[in-house]
Amino acid sequence: MKTLSNFNLKNKLVLIRLDLNSPIVKGRVLDNPRFAEAANTIKYLIKNNAKVIILAHQGRKGEKDFLPLKQHAKLLSKHIKHKVAYITDLFGNKAHDKIIKLKPKNALLLENVRFFDDELNTEKKNNRYIDFSKHFDLYVNEAFSVSHRKQGSIVIPPKYIKSCIGLAFAKELSVLNKFNFSNGKNIYLIGGQKVEDYFPIFNVLKKKNNLILASGVLANLILAGKHIKLGYENLWLKKMKYARLLPKLMQIYNEHKNQIILPVDFAINDKNGKREEISFSGLPTKEKIWDVGHETTQLFKDQLQDANAVFMKGPLGYSELPKFSYSTIEILKEVSNLTKKKKITSLLGGGHLTTTIKKYEVPDNFSHISTSGGALIAYLSGEKLPGLNAIKKLN
Repeated sequence: MKTLSNFNLKNKLVLIRLDLNSPIVKGRVLDNPRFAEAANTIKYLIKNNAKVIILAHQGRKGEKDFLPLKQHAKLLSKHIKHKVAYITDLFGNKAHDKIIKLKPKNALLLENVRFFDDELNTEKKNNRYIDFSKHFDLYVNEAFSVSHRKQGSIVIPPKYIKSCIGLAFAKELSVLNKFNFSNGKNIYLIGGQKVEDYFPIFNVLKKKNNLILASGVLANLILAGKHIKLGYENLWLKKMKYARLLPKLMQIYNEHKNQIILPVDFAINDKNGKREEISFSGLPTKEKIWDVGHETTQLFKDQLQDANAVFMKGPLGYSELPKFSYSTIEILKEVSNLTKKKKITSLLGGGHLTTTIKKYEVPDNFSHISTSGGALIAYLSGEKLPGLNAIKKLN
């Protein structure tokens, strides 16, 4: 795979795709390791006199974290210690003029790529990424964590211009290729919301020693599939159209139910807005489920004690809020401690976990922390990544 070191960057107009997708609290973008990781590559480009145009996304259409990238530009600037300009345009004349006039050693972040249909509809006739890409001398994919998606900014530029992977992308592949999850009992702690990304990981259950400890939307969806009346959560899952995943998910669960461990208690807001824990006897509830409870946390910790390797993707609850961070912090501390004692090998994935570790000062003894989530799962499961394949075809 070609990387930045294979190219002369002086005075070159470089298009780089980053993953700056971040946790959002009350409309504020939380600083997280993705910015520091991206900053290293941007600094490398600036040092080598490149003109840098940055593409990135935040959230998904229809969700609360679907935001413009103004805050991201400020956070990038802080990490790079060099101003990153920002413009609310991508394919228009405003962006075109700024790109053409950009000087070496300067960087410009364009608008959230998911604001445009061209990003998700790669088969769209006259997709604007085709002409847009031809302005550049080099395309750099520095978004391993989005490379499992066949999206415009990921797969179209490599078809038309010289391309390579970035510094962090190359480092990620190097580390992941050294991991061995083949021996003994391996545990996969799967939380968060992006259930559709999780299906490849169920392949690990073919090995009967392996366990998935499920939390978050994945666990709630399985419970709903078992006809457990959660209450508010049942309505929310239906509203968010997760029900379409149930037939495939329940088929997998019924085949491997002894290897998929589900929560036994939950945390909600009480009438005073404080954390309240309930068991199944307290269901259904009109309140949203924000976390798993103490019993589930202990159940999961017990399972970790005789593990060989642990993979953790996503928080167990809404860890951005301190009162609902308990389970995630406790499990992270346990995994960190077992790694320190050399009892397990640990691999963590996803931006939310990296943010939680930093925010709550969890001791970092983990074997490796990846800022990627879904792409990491796909890669570990042996699936081909469209973003990686697009670069490979050029080499």
